[in-house]
Amino acid sequence: MRTLLLLLLTTTLSAAGLKVGDPAPATRPESMLQGEAVKEFKKGEIYVFECWASWCGPCVAAIPHLDDLHKRMGKKGIVITGVNVWEAERDAASAQRAKDFLKAQGDKMSYRVAVGGKAFVKDWLEAAEVNGIPHAFVVAEGKIAWMGHPIELTAEMLGDILTGTPLAAAAPIVEKIPSRRPGKPAVPASTAPGDAEMAAAQAKLDALTEAMRDRDWDAVEKALPAAAGVMPKKEGQELRESVEAQIGLARGDPTKFYAQLARLADEEFDDAEVMNEIAWRLLTMKAFAQNPNLALAEKCAVQAVKLTKETHADKLDTLARLRWLQGKKEEALRWQIKSVEKAEAGRMKEEVQKTLDAMLKGVLPPADDEEEDPAR
Repeated sequence: MRTLLLLLLTTTLSAAGLKVGDPAPATRPESMLQGEAVKEFKKGEIYVFECWASWCGPCVAAIPHLDDLHKRMGKKGIVITGVNVWEAERDAASAQRAKDFLKAQGDKMSYRVAVGGKAFVKDWLEAAEVNGIPHAFVVAEGKIAWMGHPIELTAEMLGDILTGTPLAAAAPIVEKIPSRRPGKPAVPASTAPGDAEMAAAQAKLDALTEAMRDRDWDAVEKALPAAAGVMPKKEGQELRESVEAQIGLARGDPTKFYAQLARLADEEFDDAEVMNEIAWRLLTMKAFAQNPNLALAEKCAVQAVKLTKETHADKLDTLARLRWLQGKKEEALRWQIKSVEKAEAGRMKEEVQKTLDAMLKGVLPPADDEEEDPAR
């Protein structure tokens, strides 16, 4: 459920700004954890920026695939950079977790790794109205050539982009998307030439992907049954439920989406990062503003603070925002003051202090990224 829902959140809720064919943003990752920074887009090279975080299960699952692509295609001009987002920029403890994770991977994560920073998130993810990770951007000749889930990237696709071959004309190979959980059946990511049955199944999945990318919800409804039908029964049902929830959310009814988030919260109740992530999204995404689910946000925010023993500034900040929205302003101020006390010097300290200053004046400021359907 966690993986499927986080994948679902990579879809956007309105027409995207940054899209395939547009010039790539000039913003680069804030700092490098491994390898050289990409300072310019050179002719004859393809650049992949893959956004990830150590707490994100789907991101971790994609690492072996990206590492394999790097080892196979690096000498051919494919430059892969894993860009850590919504983690290392939070505070020193989160930054250290990202570094420790990278160190633990060793040669299993041999491509370049960077910290995105807020400017990168804003100019890439938010500009494309992407609200979840993992998400990859492929840049060729200084323009966005492709974007989507990194597991969909293949050596053949990157080779075609490198040579300028239209992707629709590419001859794909059989490659499996890693299972949602160990031991579960995989979904075909591409098909072998001449395999009509596999090609037909892939076409159904592609139709759904294209419709969701275009935010054509009528087309999504039409394509969903066929796409779900080519998957194993359990995974197909979960896909149907998740996409139906996304359709409802896009049309102004978050009921099914809330049910999905509630299930996710139950499954990940002992994971402070996931619980805080759910609460923050519920409190800041514009899609939820008309019909907020403060009860679910409270369950998640309170648990995140409890799990971290009231020591993480970002969790305390989330709880303070919740209490303010519930009308419990004095309690909100107490939590916000504690958030400032626990925050280490840097961007997080500045942000929570800014929120506290506004609260003391009787105002709850919008989250820095709230204007663009945020994710933090």
